[in-house]
Amino acid sequence: MKRFLLSALITIVLSCTKKDVQPQADKQVLFAAPQQAELAQISRDWQKRELVPTNYQLVQESKLLNRKFTLKLVAYVVAGIKQYGALLIPQGANRLPVRLLINGFGLGITTNSVSLTVDSALAKTPFILAIPALRGQSVALTVNGTLYASPVSEGDQCDAFDGATDDTIAFLNLIQQTETSADVNRTAVRGGSRGGTVALLAGIRDKRVKRVVGVVCPTDLVTLTAQHENDPTYQCQFLNALKTNSASLAACRSKLIASSPLYFAQHLPLTQLHMGLNDPIVPISQGRELEQKMAQLQLNSTFTLYSYPKTHTDIATDNSALAERIDDFLSKL
Repeated sequence: MKRFLLSALITIVLSCTKKDVQPQADKQVLFAAPQQAELAQISRDWQKRELVPTNYQLVQESKLLNRKFTLKLVAYVVAGIKQYGALLIPQGANRLPVRLLINGFGLGITTNSVSLTVDSALAKTPFILAIPALRGQSVALTVNGTLYASPVSEGDQCDAFDGATDDTIAFLNLIQQTETSADVNRTAVRGGSRGGTVALLAGIRDKRVKRVVGVVCPTDLVTLTAQHENDPTYQCQFLNALKTNSASLAACRSKLIASSPLYFAQHLPLTQLHMGLNDPIVPISQGRELEQKMAQLQLNSTFTLYSYPKTHTDIATDNSALAERIDDFLSKL
């Protein structure tokens, strides 16, 4: 499989208004530094979530490259929400590692698009490629020029971090249930922008995930949301529920913290983070703060931060170093 670019990175247009979305008193509570009791409660809540897939359906199955690969579009239900995903599976091999690819987020963009080329070279390092559509979105996978697309998954697209991590873990659970060739205890999760944050969170929450790659991704959404509270993307993801009184301040704060890998960094597996030095959307400080946290935890050996003179949208353009580092890292799983 030739290298392919992550698509659908976060699209954020920074905006300013004369009046902040939240009252000052609420903001002081909402964006305060998390306390240990809050972190412990979120960890307990994660453990209680029922992410067992049911109602499995094989929506479409295609044989590719002289039947060397099988492509599946699948459907299933988790916590009452119908979800979709795509699987690309090499034939004739067992105990294959799983690589989950998680896409970015954009307001109004309900399709997770991935384009790749599959050739016989993949047989040298075979793995199962798994792409969940995520809630409120579909997956559109173009393989060797042919498009394979799912319907849109149910659920709120703006539950884009904590909820999307539930979706990612549920898809891995489905793979464990249905794909006998999969070795889910050798899972890697890779993502760009929002997808990178979800990759980090999945690695934190699920011990089957042994390697994580995040590209230009937020690590502390408490801080970023405080800085951009008037931006429509952050409002959609975290603040509108508070503004409309459909969720409490405590619930919104909990979602912000639960969407921020920085505060749970001690649980990260082997991790690569790739950030742009000229990124105005997810600043390099987000990566450096996580790097510092890992150093404080004396976990330097499990974490590597790479930075490039790039922006949010061109991080993978003409960047062979990024592609080679990721390929080498994942090939060792």
